[in-house]
Amino acid sequence: MIDIVKLVYTMIFAPFVCALILALCKFAKIKLPQYGNFALSLFGSILCLALSLILFEYNITYQGYSLENNFAICTIQNIILYFGIYADNLSCILILFLSLFFFITNIFSYRYLVQNRQGFARFFIYLNLMQFFAYCFFISSNLIQSSVFMIMQSLILYLFTNFYFQKPVAQENSKKVFELNIAADFIFFCACCAFLYFSTVMTDTASIPTLAYNNINSLGLYSFASLNPVIFILICTLFILGAVIKSAQFPFSRSVSLASQAPDSAFSIIISPIIISQGTFLLLRLFPLLNLTSALFEILKIIGIITAIFAGLSAAKENEIKHICAKMAISQSGIALCALGFKMYDICIFYILASGLTVGLISYTLNIVSYSTGSQDNIKFLGGLREKLPFAATSFLIGAISLSGFMFSGFYSRAYILDNLYNSGNFMYLAVFLIYSFITAFYSFRLYFRVFEGKYRGTFVPKVSGRAMSFAIAPLIILTIFFGYIYNNFANSFFANLEQTSLTYQNPFVNVFAFLTAAAGYYLAYNIYFTKRLYSVRLRFARKLAAKYFYAENFLDFILKDILIFFSKLFSFFEKHILGFLYKLPVFISKIISYVAMQTEARDLNTKFFRVVLYLFLITFLTCLIYFKTGVIR
Repeated sequence: MIDIVKLVYTMIFAPFVCALILALCKFAKIKLPQYGNFALSLFGSILCLALSLILFEYNITYQGYSLENNFAICTIQNIILYFGIYADNLSCILILFLSLFFFITNIFSYRYLVQNRQGFARFFIYLNLMQFFAYCFFISSNLIQSSVFMIMQSLILYLFTNFYFQKPVAQENSKKVFELNIAADFIFFCACCAFLYFSTVMTDTASIPTLAYNNINSLGLYSFASLNPVIFILICTLFILGAVIKSAQFPFSRSVSLASQAPDSAFSIIISPIIISQGTFLLLRLFPLLNLTSALFEILKIIGIITAIFAGLSAAKENEIKHICAKMAISQSGIALCALGFKMYDICIFYILASGLTVGLISYTLNIVSYSTGSQDNIKFLGGLREKLPFAATSFLIGAISLSGFMFSGFYSRAYILDNLYNSGNFMYLAVFLIYSFITAFYSFRLYFRVFEGKYRGTFVPKVSGRAMSFAIAPLIILTIFFGYIYNNFANSFFANLEQTSLTYQNPFVNVFAFLTAAAGYYLAYNIYFTKRLYSVRLRFARKLAAKYFYAENFLDFILKDILIFFSKLFSFFEKHILGFLYKLPVFISKIISYVAMQTEARDLNTKFFRVVLYLFLITFLTCLIYFKTGVIR
């Protein structure tokens, strides 16, 4: 009989032990061979993958059963802080997929580091620590623990972004990435502390000693009934704000693109939708709590769909492979957040998993392209690689077909969302999703035609990648093809703990129409980037239209230059002032909290004045929220 608790702790701490051994060897100046660093890290990832499979099989066998184990760390008044594990359906399947991605990353990393000849031990120390912190985050038993390990992951993201610390651009980008991520972590941690304070200390009760996930439903009902509604809404808003920033949603999407200075294989795991969707995962955990304030779900819908459209449009004009992959992952994360905004709990989980497989397959395939072309990252200097890298071309084509929703897992995930939007009468969002399908197909096949078709435009002679890389992405190809079918047939057992699921697609007309819009995106990319028939036609047509209706021959130049300059200045202003304020926001909040605490301790605080200011702020916030929800202040 397997002791499942010991199994889980072994799985969690195996990467930490590997990182500790590598770090001790490095500090003791015991020079391990390059293959030794890789072999130790690979062994840890294989062990974690095997243990995660056993854990997932155990969870599926006992449907609806959640494994929980806690160790008390310290007690503050009547609040008990725990370190523990909480293995339910959601965490088990995410851990399994995460283990697979880290296993693939280990294999790709060896080839990448051999080619670049830099930082072997340091890279694998970072990678194993990232895996350890990710496990602790996704299998956490309470909110405080999740917040702490989310901060740890922000630190590892900073280290990976600054891996090539000799480059000034890497140093600058890593600082920006860290500041934005730590701001999100701080906001979420403040929301957790406020929730603890108002639900336990203020109510003078010990019935809820910690923010545990196993009683989040009763905790939400209790807090909603006992707290001031204004305070409850404000806390939920902070949770959403922290999750939106952490998930790189609009207008905070640039943080992922800035992380492109990380090594290629590490960047692939960073942009995995499972890693990017950490904020969405926390909102899934808090779903019973947020469901008591349904108005806030409108914010998730709008932010998610805007992120998906804007990130898709950005991917359609990018030429750097890493930036395209980053926008692709952000766009998929936006759709998952929008699905959660419509309270499609199960569809949101499925979309994160399906898009994670597809984006991972595309990203790792482009890693093969980068390795084979001497780290070439600009698609302008690629092309014609289908004959030289047939396996990579085939795997990318499978990923593009799935991502566009023509077949495989992407078809199921898109069909579920469209069907639910149609049945609920959300026709405006349905139209936007159809536009999104068009954009996704366009940028996916634009990338395929630019990289694998035509003539090779680079100077480096492409070389065939090793068999290890092809072997590593084979599971992703298989899962991308069959995961949608498997999930569709076993969803009822997976969601046994839910009263009902929304995994249905009963309107073939909607899906046929979505297929046609995606086909239009493919056809446009085919004619522009493969046959090049529309390239000269669109330029002539645009100039004729400008001269006839706008009386300006240089109208096209105005569109291509002046408009882009305007938007670049607009985004620069946003980054300099708005994001600059967000970077400093944790400092301001900590100063205000420390001032209030000191004045309260000295009994020198004008409580009436403080309450008046607080209530004015909350009234203003609620007024804006009501106006946003109804459109009319009543």
